[in-house]
Amino acid sequence: MSNGGNAKILAQHFTPPAVAQLVWDAVHTLAGKELGAGARVIDPAAGAGALLGVVGRAYQTTGIEIDAGLAERGRSQADRFYTGDGLLGTLPEVADETFDCVLVNPPFGKLGPMLPLLGTDGPGRLAQRFELLDRQKQMRSFPVELLFIERALQLTRPTGWIALILPEGFLANSRRQGARDWLLAHAEVRAVVALPGAFNKVQTALVVLRRSKSLTRPKARLIAPVGKRPSEQYAQHVRLLLSASARRAPEAALLSVGQRALCAQRWDPRFWQGRAAVRRLASCLRLVPLGEYICHLTYGPIVTGSRPQHVETGVPVIRQGDIAETGLDERALLCVAPAGAHDPPRSRVRPGDLLLSRSGAGALGRNRLAVYLGSKPANVGCFVDLIRFEGLNPFYAWFFFKTRLGREQIAAYANGVGTPNISFSEIRALQIAALPTAYQDGLERRYREQVWPLHCRRERADIRAEAERCFRAIVGDLEDYLQTRRQ
Repeated sequence: MSNGGNAKILAQHFTPPAVAQLVWDAVHTLAGKELGAGARVIDPAAGAGALLGVVGRAYQTTGIEIDAGLAERGRSQADRFYTGDGLLGTLPEVADETFDCVLVNPPFGKLGPMLPLLGTDGPGRLAQRFELLDRQKQMRSFPVELLFIERALQLTRPTGWIALILPEGFLANSRRQGARDWLLAHAEVRAVVALPGAFNKVQTALVVLRRSKSLTRPKARLIAPVGKRPSEQYAQHVRLLLSASARRAPEAALLSVGQRALCAQRWDPRFWQGRAAVRRLASCLRLVPLGEYICHLTYGPIVTGSRPQHVETGVPVIRQGDIAETGLDERALLCVAPAGAHDPPRSRVRPGDLLLSRSGAGALGRNRLAVYLGSKPANVGCFVDLIRFEGLNPFYAWFFFKTRLGREQIAAYANGVGTPNISFSEIRALQIAALPTAYQDGLERRYREQVWPLHCRRERADIRAEAERCFRAIVGDLEDYLQTRRQ
């Protein structure tokens, strides 16, 4: 098998060399002498051998790959390399509990498309071999990466090491909580590292485990980037945090979390960073759940089988792409028929409503928010949340969630197997500092006087840049004010 369709059928995605090097450096650093020369290392979904190629000849390396074309390319990267099934195959010198370390970047996706490759008895053999499949009624929709997680545990000797590249959905999605708790019962989580970039548009993380049932279980090291776009130095800073007692590097931050604390919880580092930031601020300022101020929370209509048609004299619809850094970009709004399916009364926008892009790395991932200042009727698209407050200035809420504390909270809640999103309950749970009304109103006044006039002339690049500078100055002053009150 070696054709262009294999990547989709086998849910393949390939490991960049820099990521492969980071994976090996991380597990080798944490394992220390437990992974000395001569240790046996295997990758049961080896592809072209990227992970095994960085291990070095001092170790005994074995690769397994079901795609014959990739296996042919990977043979030079390992001492032994088999073309076969890494989940069910019976291969020479590949036995359970005999490897010191398992490295794997498994396929991500549903098991269904792969079942024909396993033969007619494949489903039955899978059910017999994998505990995680127990009581699963819909085997076709089961995530194949979970089977490779269990296979890694089967191959690893007691006290052996495992390094997995997993989709962030495994770490954050509530539907995977049972699998996370099952894994925690069989191994220690030694590190979770948010990885730069993405595989097939899926955000990923490195998870390093040690198979152990010891009573003295060390804390997990959770590491995530500092800032939105880490540079190539991020990997170097991760290595520093894993090898030393430092808790922060210029582009990476470390948080230590106990094994018991991970039980029945998410594992993604950004979630824990957000929680830690809230705790730090709560020790000095009174925080209030945003839900206490929300009187109306909704999103735009989802109309199955119907795309909105532009009506020149219709009602404007504000979509994710219309929310710019300094406010709404109303130059090219889609307009729909008034009172139609795409203009329901429940999501009609009022002046002062806060609009939040609720989905996507390019929108939610960048904290795209804006306050509606128009006077004409308007509505919102299905990926925009409309938030209406009582007792809270919407401009203050806008600026607060652009500060680092606000960004970290939203990043902590943003989750999903592929596209990040945030739910209504998570929006209501966001914490906001209870600041004096006069201060909140002062932020609105500064926006209207300093940013809004420039935003309205944002066609020119220099004016747009000045508007963004003024906007960031307000956010920066709010961060300084919060820091002062904390002291």
